[in-house]
Amino acid sequence: MYAVVTLQDSDEVMVVPLDWLSLDKKQCYWPPFKSTEKCMEAVQKIFKPETGGKPWEKLNISFHRDYVTFNKAKEGQKEIQEQKVRSYLLATGFPGIKRQRLESTQEMLKHPVSPGSTSRMSADDKDELFQMLRDIKSTVQENSAMLRKLLKDNTVSEAPSSTSTASKDIKTNIKLPLRTFEDVARTERELNNATTRQKYVQYLSRIGGFGQKDVIKNIMQQVLSDDLAIQFNWQGRGDKKPFSKLLLTDVIRDAASKQSVMRVDCETEIKNYLWGIADRIGRKRPKDCGGVTSPTLLDSSFQSEIGMPFFED
Repeated sequence: MYAVVTLQDSDEVMVVPLDWLSLDKKQCYWPPFKSTEKCMEAVQKIFKPETGGKPWEKLNISFHRDYVTFNKAKEGQKEIQEQKVRSYLLATGFPGIKRQRLESTQEMLKHPVSPGSTSRMSADDKDELFQMLRDIKSTVQENSAMLRKLLKDNTVSEAPSSTSTASKDIKTNIKLPLRTFEDVARTERELNNATTRQKYVQYLSRIGGFGQKDVIKNIMQQVLSDDLAIQFNWQGRGDKKPFSKLLLTDVIRDAASKQSVMRVDCETEIKNYLWGIADRIGRKRPKDCGGVTSPTLLDSSFQSEIGMPFFED
């Protein structure tokens, strides 16, 4: 049997095997495969949720309903996606959408849409709706980012000259990006002080970007060098260290929230950033240099400095 769920971190509606769900249906195993085709195969063939004897990561979900067959579940997935699109379009007022597409969508929404009629929509019509939703989200994020920048620039222009001096003082006291585990340990000690922590939040919250992905990418590049970032992942799986357990991660969340990036979205973008760092390093370095440097292990002195062990979940 299969179930249709919404992944809370990404708000995606997905079909998954019912066996992958927790008993309370609030979490679901999710395959670690990069390939979409491989993930689809794992769902259809109901793979055992583990790789090499290690269980897959569990994601928080919202459960919708279960189905006897995969095809029935796919139909249910489409209906729920269409409902979400209609709700979002009605709630947002269609900002930034081309007039022709807006008029066609408004005409569609004049008439009640039953599940039976939506199933008769062509694939092109459905693709159009989903693309419209993506455009709306992108436009809202870009407009919000530009508005924040305008407000920030206006505030700076009206503020006394001591403001810029204070900003320089904050930067002087903050030594970023971090390049070694010793740098991380030092920063973790500093962040135990509430005043210092607030300085970090204030500094990082001023790093701009268009949309939540851009904001988090710019903050992460400011916080960690690539050679250090590659030695972390979110939960510390394999030989990587758990970024989620650092005080610095809470600082990044607080800074991102000041740019209207929600906590779950912040965590998702950090995970994506750490996941893709190897590819970015590989693209930046010549092939004859041997590619990416291999991670070094976190020594015991660093663990004792930050007051907690790093372990695999």
